[in-house]
Amino acid sequence: MATRGGAKKRKCRKDELDAGVTPPARGKPEADGARTQSLSTRWRDLFRSAPLNLGVELRREDEPAPSSLVSRILADHQAPCRRLSLTWYGYKSDLVSPLLNRWLQSPALNGLAEFDLWQNRKENGKEYWRVPREEQWYTLPPSVFGLSPTLRILSIKCTGYVIHFPSNCAEAGDVHFPHLKQLTIKGVVISEGVLHGVLAGCPMLESLVLSELDGVRGVRINSSTLMRLGVSSGLRDGPEGILQEVIIEDAPLLEKLFLSGVDGDVSVRVLCAPKLDFLGSLPEGLTKAKLESVVLQRIVAISPMSVVRSVKVLVLRLSPPSADNAIDFMTFFPCLEKLYVLLYRAGALKRARHHFPHGLECLELHLKKVVLINYQGTVKDINFARFFLLNAKVLERMEYATLREKKCDSKWIADQHRNLQLDKRASQGAQFCFKGDSYFSDDIHIGHIHDLTVADPFDRSLCQCHNIDFL
Repeated sequence: MATRGGAKKRKCRKDELDAGVTPPARGKPEADGARTQSLSTRWRDLFRSAPLNLGVELRREDEPAPSSLVSRILADHQAPCRRLSLTWYGYKSDLVSPLLNRWLQSPALNGLAEFDLWQNRKENGKEYWRVPREEQWYTLPPSVFGLSPTLRILSIKCTGYVIHFPSNCAEAGDVHFPHLKQLTIKGVVISEGVLHGVLAGCPMLESLVLSELDGVRGVRINSSTLMRLGVSSGLRDGPEGILQEVIIEDAPLLEKLFLSGVDGDVSVRVLCAPKLDFLGSLPEGLTKAKLESVVLQRIVAISPMSVVRSVKVLVLRLSPPSADNAIDFMTFFPCLEKLYVLLYRAGALKRARHHFPHGLECLELHLKKVVLINYQGTVKDINFARFFLLNAKVLERMEYATLREKKCDSKWIADQHRNLQLDKRASQGAQFCFKGDSYFSDDIHIGHIHDLTVADPFDRSLCQCHNIDFL
């Protein structure tokens, strides 16, 4: 078979396709490692001597994969394996357990730096995000924790609470990850004691994601190295042991705190995080008074003016959009530079102020970017947007992310320009952008949470993710 350019396209053997092995792309050699690709004879020596980046997908439910292929790669490869990523579709985990246990005991994985385990369910071409609880569950084998001395990145994700952490793995403090910097645990069953035992065994942890856990009602964070934390409470109709409390007791280096699915039923308290500069997404109904008296009580207590000046980026939900609520948040976070607001339209507006306060520090000196998500161009939306247009004096960019069923066409955009009266803006250099495909919600990519090089992880314009997985 030939491609358009005339080059011959190599056919994969059936057993390679079943194992998720794909041929190498022409002209794109891996500079720092070799992927699990079936290479031609002339590449074989180079492949065997390069650090191995092994990605395996198990697709068949009856026979998950030709395990001999992966076993042969691990046995024949001369260089150590740097990364192992295992994704299996289906929920017959009893077939996966012996394969994984055998592979993890391979000498080729001595010194493994990154391990990614993801259980997904795919049936008849459709994916199901919840698996019946009566299905057979899968306990992580002890060989997973045997990788702990060298791991720097560990990700264990499940879409149906099929993966269980062994109940005795951390009770005696025998789990220690001395070099682990990134940890993701999502959709798994784990007890509160085991979770805190694992966290206590990670002295170098820099970023942490805890999402939709079963068995954990409360999380306490004490870490002298943690810089980013993402927490999701899960679905309302999820398991009984859903997250109810998050307490950050001592995190002197914490800069980014991501919250997803957190509503009024979840208690969040930040006791010590002096470097916190990103906060969101704050749920609808959360007021400045509750932020001041509960969520950030300890931080506010040491502030001479009862404000939090460290936060530069804020993501929140407003229902309905209200300039009064925005003023409250900007007063509490006077140094905000970026504000993302997810607009809802339920409920009635409270009685508005007759006069807006003049000289608001945030609007006068700091606020440079505003993104309105789910902007529909209603009267409430327009009035809310115009508040920033008329008062944000250093505004550089304002983005209207619409979720309209119809395309964001030129006529609709022209109508918005006229209704918003953009020519009367306080910042004459501000740019305005109407988009229909930039933001669909206030969800954040897990990959963005772990990327320490990105100052604003919520900025979708910087996204280069190939596989998107939300918190």
